[in-house]
Order: sequence, then C-alpha cells, then structure tokens
Amino acid sequence: MKVGFIAPLGIALVNGGVRTQALQTAASLKNLGLDIEFISPWTKKVDVDLMHIFVAGPDTFGVISRCSELGIKTALSPVFFSNRSSATIASSLKAEKVFGKVGSGIRSDFGIKAQVCKIADIILPNTSAEAELIEKGFGIDPSKIQTIPNGVESRFMNSTSDLFIEKYGLKDFVLFVGQAGAPRKNVIRLLEAASKINAPIILIGTLYDDKYGNKCKQLAQQAGNVTFIETLEHDSELLASAYSACHTFVLPSQYETPGIAAMEAALAGANIAITDKGGTKDYFKEWAEYLNPESTSSISTAVNNCLKKEKDPTLKEHILHNYSWNKVGEKTLEAYQKL
Repeated sequence: MKVGFIAPLGIALVNGGVRTQALQTAASLKNLGLDIEFISPWTKKVDVDLMHIFVAGPDTFGVISRCSELGIKTALSPVFFSNRSSATIASSLKAEKVFGKVGSGIRSDFGIKAQVCKIADIILPNTSAEAELIEKGFGIDPSKIQTIPNGVESRFMNSTSDLFIEKYGLKDFVLFVGQAGAPRKNVIRLLEAASKINAPIILIGTLYDDKYGNKCKQLAQQAGNVTFIETLEHDSELLASAYSACHTFVLPSQYETPGIAAMEAALAGANIAITDKGGTKDYFKEWAEYLNPESTSSISTAVNNCLKKEKDPTLKEHILHNYSWNKVGEKTLEAYQKL
C-alpha cells in the first residue's frame, strides 16, 4: 500500500506536535511494510492508494477537495480542539449556514474545519474529547470516526539526567517544553504563577519579540526563579536529559490533544501537571495533577502537589505499554484497511 502524507507548510517552521506525529506515524507504518510518500506543492505526480492529511483547516481544504474530485480516498488527522462546547459549535455553524445564503459566502474557521471533516473518508482524532466535538459539533457520522492516540518514542525511557545537570547545574526543577511564544501554550499564566511554585522553573522554547513574548520575559524576571532555554531539536540528547533531570513537567495549555512533550517527560520518569482541557485524561488517567489553565492558583497548586510527591514509575509504565508509536502505526493501518 502506498500512502501520501500531506500537512500544512507551517510545520516545517515549528518543530511541534503535528510534525512529530506525522513523522513518527510514517516511520511506524514503514516498519509495517507500507510505502509512505511525503507530498509537497512541488510534487509533479501523485500516485498513491490513499492520502493521509494532517490538520483540518484552510491549508488542507483545497487538497482534500481535489483528492475527492480525483477519487483518492483520504484519512484525516484533524488535530482539532476548542474549549467551546459541541452544542455551541453546532449552533454557530447553523447560523453561518443561514446567513451565508444572503452574505458573501465567507466561511468561519469552524466552517472550514467542518467541511474538511465532511469530505474526509475516515477521521482519526487523538482523544475522545476531540472525537465528540467533531461528531456532535460538526455533525459528522460517528461511523467514519476512529480515535487513534498520539504516541511517544521509547528512547525517552532510557534518558539520563547527567548531561543537563553538567551543563546547567540544576536538578529536580519544574520543566516546560513547547512553543513558548504561542498563546495557546499559556506560558504567560505559568509565569504569573511562578513566584508561588516551590522550585526553579526551566522553560525550553522560543519567545518572540512581540507584546506577548515581552510580557512573559517581564514576568519571569519578576518571579526570579525562571530560566529560559531556546528551543532544542526533538532528537537532542540535551532535551531528553532535561526530561530526566526535572522532577515535574508542566503543560498549562488552553488545551492539549494530549501533549506529546508531556508523554515524553512521563516516559523519562517525571511527574506531570497538565491542563484538564482537550482529552488529556484519556492518556494520563489518575497519575497526573490536572489544572485549570485560566487559573494561576490552579496551576501553582497542581505543580506544587506534584513536587510533594516522589516520582512514581506507574505512569511511565502505562505510557510505555499503551502509547508506543508501533501501536499507533498498527491502529492507523487498521483504519487505512477500512478504506
């Protein structure tokens, strides 16, 4: 079976979760004997059995529409979540449909995402919460939705703290890893809570020279217990060592589905404090401290609760057993075979 992989061009500039998901899914499928071709705008000829598209949005609307016209079956990893309820999304789309008849026909972000999902032949959300929003919010037939979890590389299980401690002289700190300059990652709330967190805080990620980034830097300076490290490559030994050296990993995002960095940190043995939005409880069960991303007191309480606990290997074993990329590849292949 030959499968084309398509994702928004923006993932080339941001070494984030979508890029990791696509690359690791491709690698696991290759191990299962599939032929994976990464499709770019400059690809001259596309000859595949089906297309796997990552992210439902304006960047992928045109290509999934063209695949439908050409009769190419499509699997879609929508990478979608909203803190709005499914009922609110459904109502918004209904109103948009009514007003669109007399307006210019311009679609909202929800409208475009819903249309991409309707065109797709099978939809592969990462969490049950994402699946519910797509089914009930977008009005998608549940028979074409199959939840497939995100995965984690087993190499993080073997990471050691030595390299990070040698370079920075810090251990048992609180760690954040991610797109620090993206408002959805909610670093600004973490920094507002920083002075009430009973440990040094390391943030690995790039802040931009804009209003949001400058405010974050100001809050960090005021807190006095925050160290910034520029974004590290995903395959960096120093990143894996940072996961191992920290005591608690925090992801205070507005939502996560479910946050691959938190899974990597858990596999390295860290305690986890993570947003309760986006389906994170599917993955971390009762072995994480959940926080309300809008509340600085909730963030500091969740992190401090983690700091009070010894590192527990139970979550590590749970992640390793259930969320390897090999298992993700097997489930993805099952979905392809349905088409």
